[in-house]
This record gives sequence, C-alpha cells and structure tokens, in this order.
Amino acid sequence: MAAGVVVYDGDCGICEAASGFIRRHISQVDVMSHREYGVSSLASVWFLTFNGRYEGADAVSRILRLSEKRVLRMSGIVIALPVIRIVARIVYFIIAKNRRRISRLFGLKACSVPQAR
Repeated sequence: MAAGVVVYDGDCGICEAASGFIRRHISQVDVMSHREYGVSSLASVWFLTFNGRYEGADAVSRILRLSEKRVLRMSGIVIALPVIRIVARIVYFIIAKNRRRISRLFGLKACSVPQAR
C-alpha cells in the first residue's frame, strides 16, 4: 500500500519531469496528474496522505523523506528545518509562478498556467 499520492500539474513540463523523478526514486508513493485525479487545474504539487494534504515545498519535503536513497531522505529532512522551510517555500513559490518560462527555457512542455507578471 502506498504511503500517499502525489498529484502534479500534468500541463507543466517541470512538474512532469519532477513526477518522473519521483516515480524512479520513491516507490512508496503513487503519482498521478491533476487530470487523472479529477482536478481541473493545480497551482502546486499535492501530497495526499492519511494525515491530510500537503502542498508545495512542504509536500516536496515529505515526499523526499520517503525515498530509499539516503541523500534524498536527508534533503527532505533539511527542507523541513525551520529556517530552511521558509526559504524553500519562497523558492517554490517563485518557481511555481514562473514555471511556464522555466519549462520553455529547459525545452520542456510549456505550461498552460498563466505566467507571473
């Protein structure tokens, strides 16, 4: 049984790349696009567990802590530290708001989400 479900924006190149990384490195979770989950749009990654829904950097931290790889688990722990958590949330917000531009920059599928102004 999976430890949770990761729901990502299936219209976003960065999100698709991240979901592939999760599928390869964190087998304890199920991964599905927002469409597969039945949501019309998604502003940040969700991690759904029996304890609730986590979003953005908080979700990333919890997902990484489930990895079989020590370096990924440790990264998830570091992201959850009080000061680092604040920085991680800011960085996540900036990337999420600019993901369309960033996706194009890296040659990934451009998001249908409107670009930040």
